[in-house]
Amino acid sequence: MGKRIVSVLLICILLSVSLSGCFGKTKAGKTFSMPITDEPTSLDPQIADSNAERLVISNCYEGLVTVGADGTIHNGVAESYSVSDNGLVYTFKLRQDAHWALYSGHKTLLGENYKETFDKTVYAQDFVFALQRAVDPQTGSPDAYLFSAISGAQAIFTGAAPVSSLGVQALDNFTVQITLAYADDNLLYALTSPGAMPCDEEFFNLTNGRYGLEAGYTLGNGPFHVSSWQEKTLIKMVHNEDYNGETDVKPSSLTLYYNDDASKIPEKMASGTYDAAFLSKTQFDALEDTSDLAVQPLENTTQSLIFNQRNTSLANENLRKALCYAADLSDFSALGENIEHATGLVPPYCKIGADVYRQEGQSAKLLPYNAELAKSCFEEALLELGASSVELEILCTDEDSNFIRKIVQNWQKVLGVKFVTTLKIVSQTELEAEVADGNFTVALYPLTATSVMTADFLETAFSSDNLFGFTDANYTSMLSGLRTSASDFSKLRTACNAAEDYLLQHAVILPLFYQESYFVTSDDTAGIYFYSSEDYVYFIDATKK
Repeated sequence: MGKRIVSVLLICILLSVSLSGCFGKTKAGKTFSMPITDEPTSLDPQIADSNAERLVISNCYEGLVTVGADGTIHNGVAESYSVSDNGLVYTFKLRQDAHWALYSGHKTLLGENYKETFDKTVYAQDFVFALQRAVDPQTGSPDAYLFSAISGAQAIFTGAAPVSSLGVQALDNFTVQITLAYADDNLLYALTSPGAMPCDEEFFNLTNGRYGLEAGYTLGNGPFHVSSWQEKTLIKMVHNEDYNGETDVKPSSLTLYYNDDASKIPEKMASGTYDAAFLSKTQFDALEDTSDLAVQPLENTTQSLIFNQRNTSLANENLRKALCYAADLSDFSALGENIEHATGLVPPYCKIGADVYRQEGQSAKLLPYNAELAKSCFEEALLELGASSVELEILCTDEDSNFIRKIVQNWQKVLGVKFVTTLKIVSQTELEAEVADGNFTVALYPLTATSVMTADFLETAFSSDNLFGFTDANYTSMLSGLRTSASDFSKLRTACNAAEDYLLQHAVILPLFYQESYFVTSDDTAGIYFYSSEDYVYFIDATKK
């Protein structure tokens, strides 16, 4: 999976899910595992971007505050905090027994006597240095905009001020004070993101530019620490014996196994190889028996017709509009029962703050079925393309083929003999591979929100490196608006509405119906929880029969 573009609302109180085994007693001290499908390149929290990188950091670092299984803010390294009456000054008092996890892999960097010579205490300055790195443009942190409200951040972003001017200071060894330029109700959740994890400046400098690039060059303070990192194989994390947080660390270890063949994950989940996994509908349907699994459905996928705009014909907006206007979506019976017709591009899973994004009864500005407008747009497209006809191929899976055939038949009925289309039926794995390679014209494709944040979905799925060659300066500007609206949920909702409607009105994509994916855990386990996205699955409280 490629690197994701900056997420504006990466952390805010949106979702908390806890899945527990239902029968029998569970015990601590067990080992746990989970698949990852992308290979980490760095475990530096300030630049971590992929799901796998951030998943490791969520379990190996602890911020000033953390998120509990109930989705609310809990004490992290800070044993207490206070907020000024005007909401602009946050003061955090740190516990004095918070420690970096030192292990034998640090000998190369710190020397044979590392346990005696290196101060393992986590200090206030470690958070100051971390946040300065996060907002420094030279770092390129994907979490930088989460800290936009901190005094001085805006000037630092533009290069008009040094990082030392950031409104974060260590009042003493165990007191951190953060001063805001304007109130930000999301700040505490922002402080649970990887970008806000502490960074020991001495250790960072000793790595000489290799910080986070291998296990021995990584220094965490969370429930676990990385003990082994085998490229394209696994990342193993073991219980941090020096962790002194409010919650005891239950597991003895956690291993993330690299799996580049997603089709094998269901089988390994069913066999007990993995204790937790996120599964698409196709993967979930591949499970013959789910009775030994705890299942949390997530309505986070919008099955959509995507148009490859690298194709000369589909780069033409009028042609795409013709296809949207000519798609009669009144009958979904070919897909079976309980199919929810998409009322917009953003799936129901997504939220703004604590509230669902798509309010009941609301719909985005979809292009409606209109045969006359379809014909008009198609004729205009032919003139603009200098073509006498258009021929397209539609990719879809066998289970969706009857539904897509109905759409294709209506396209041909409305657009006439100048429009020719063929249907190519492939497996879900083949479909995803061909789309990833850009080897398609039109495809029925599952756009899945891996984060509950609406802004994250609109930015990640339609960034400059999207699957369908969509580039638009106006939309890029809208994405900037999402970032600057991060601390005001009312403004953010308006900005998200505008971005979604822009994509639909310009026929960038045609949403068809919503679909579920699933977070599953073995029924033999308890205490594994996640909130907001696939990046944040926590194992600190995990137990097993």
